[in-house]
Amino acid sequence: MIVIVPEKRRDGRSSFLQLISYLICRVDKKPGELLSPDNPYVRPVRSREAIVEHLGQFIEEGMDLYRNHVLSRSDDGRQQVLCGEVLCETNCFGIETAAAEMDAVASQNRRCQDPVYHAILSWREEDNPTNEQIFECARYALKTLNMSDHQYVFAIHRDTEHVHCHITVNRINPKTYRAASLYDDYFRLHKACRELEQKYGFTPDNGCCQKDENGNWIRKQEEFKSIPRKARQMEYHADKESLYSYAVDEARHTIGKILHSGEATWEALHTELIRLGLELKEKGEGLAVYSRHDDTVTPIKASTLHPDLTKRVLEPYLGKFTPSPVVENYFDENDNYLGSNYPQEYVYDVRAHKRDTGASSARREERADAREALKARYNAYRAGWTRPEMDRDEIRARFYHVSGQFAWRRAQVRAEIRDPLLRKLAYNILALERRQAMIALKETLREERKAFYARPENRRMGYWQWVEQQALNNDAAAISCLRGRFYMQKKMQQENRLSENAIVCAVADDIRPYEIEGYQTQITRDGRIQYCQDGEVRLQDTGDRIEIADPYSQDGQHIAGAMVLAEVKSGERMYFAGEPQFVNKACSIVPWFNEGSEKPLPLTDRAQRQMAGYDTAPASPQKDEPEIAWESLRWLMEGAPKTPVQDDVRQQQKHDYVHDSRYSSRYRRH
Repeated sequence: MIVIVPEKRRDGRSSFLQLISYLICRVDKKPGELLSPDNPYVRPVRSREAIVEHLGQFIEEGMDLYRNHVLSRSDDGRQQVLCGEVLCETNCFGIETAAAEMDAVASQNRRCQDPVYHAILSWREEDNPTNEQIFECARYALKTLNMSDHQYVFAIHRDTEHVHCHITVNRINPKTYRAASLYDDYFRLHKACRELEQKYGFTPDNGCCQKDENGNWIRKQEEFKSIPRKARQMEYHADKESLYSYAVDEARHTIGKILHSGEATWEALHTELIRLGLELKEKGEGLAVYSRHDDTVTPIKASTLHPDLTKRVLEPYLGKFTPSPVVENYFDENDNYLGSNYPQEYVYDVRAHKRDTGASSARREERADAREALKARYNAYRAGWTRPEMDRDEIRARFYHVSGQFAWRRAQVRAEIRDPLLRKLAYNILALERRQAMIALKETLREERKAFYARPENRRMGYWQWVEQQALNNDAAAISCLRGRFYMQKKMQQENRLSENAIVCAVADDIRPYEIEGYQTQITRDGRIQYCQDGEVRLQDTGDRIEIADPYSQDGQHIAGAMVLAEVKSGERMYFAGEPQFVNKACSIVPWFNEGSEKPLPLTDRAQRQMAGYDTAPASPQKDEPEIAWESLRWLMEGAPKTPVQDDVRQQQKHDYVHDSRYSSRYRRH
């Protein structure tokens, strides 16, 4: 059980209305929905006007929370309310008025810059707390913060990997109008989590506090700091590998060995970081780790890479900090790279996606290029898009029609009414009716214009909406992009599995929808490609798995269909997983499948190859040859000097080279 306190707005303009609306209105598109031109992705609008309108629709559609969805009320004023699929608890008069009540109380304190407080209690996957336990934990957390009497709204979300409860509370006391102190709130909440774990038997989780030998709560001293929140959010939402993750995976162990070897020097540290495509520089009073090949990448504090990598710790032993040395590159007369005084084996690629970790270097680079091309195509679409307009001639004709009608009636009055006073009165009545008709026409046109621009074909598509449309056109890069978007939601992936019987393929082994005779294809919002027969999903391709439903029907027809898909994948890894009966059945079909195929199915499991009748063991994955690696690194070599030179910083970023082919399978470039 852990607690998360999200960062707040720096301008102090946090909104109770927007926060509560986010908690109770879970109307986002579901990942398992099928892609359709009639059901495009639309990003939820978070403006105050849109939220008020949405809450109004919530009530108009029968979601009257007081009348229909109040589950329980307590004598102390608490009530539990079911808002759609979200169970909430509040001590306000109602969910729909909670934001207004909190704003009214907060307005009584002019000194508090931001009265909105938001925290999240999250449980581990193996824990399954009841709703009442969750609400008791939330109330205990408020008691820990001395805000038990304050206005609050709790909301339980069970639609993610971890069950969690959002806590929204007004810092202003409704009786004294004083703001609650938030001093050391993070430590106090973590202490509450440890106590709640002991009380309810939840799985102990990481936190910033622990008990010492005397039973007192103290701050936990972590050897290594956890990943920064911004980096974790980028990896979760954008499927991007952060510089922090790259540096920790590649450099933490080796840097630690150097620091603890007793022979550490600034030169040795710089050499190791250069080998990994990183650079240690001074930043302010401390040190930071930068990417050598991309100045736009935000650096990380050196102490987050290793706690001893600081000037305060190292300068007493290593002397004053010395900057990173300059790299010298050597070329012959034919521009062939000969070597460097500081060879480099890795480069951080800001384009690399978290989902691609473990894939071969060639496929990682190919997929990164495809995603960049996809973004370039969207930017071209966005730049060339022009907003359609309604037919102005038709609109003008409608105004002329109304005006002509009243001109004819005015002429009729002029011809039939001889009395000047009555004629003037009739003219005034016609003028009033004409004005009313014009107002009605303008209102009609306003509604028509609103409906016209609300049509998907008349609006410029956002990025994800455009990607979904490309996926419907069987674009492999778009499908891969959709899969990466939901990659971190492990629980969703488990729930959407078609079967445990599957052909397991390499990491992120994505292909476009394949035409298989007798199957119809459909694509879900999270990028799963489904192959159907008679309206039932029989095969499901998720990239690294081809799942098979009912594999034994029709003498293994669906297994053969899955092999057709597996044949066009990369072949870096491939084996059958699932029930022993399924594995035996699949291996028995392989010889028959290979007879009618251009190339044998590239199974990589030794035992399954023997069961399938292969004579030889699987060939080990070939390592990239140096010349192939240099071909992929031509971007680094353009404009390189032919003789040893002292590069400046800009040249140095262009001319650092990987020379050891042993590491090419993990090579990353920008």
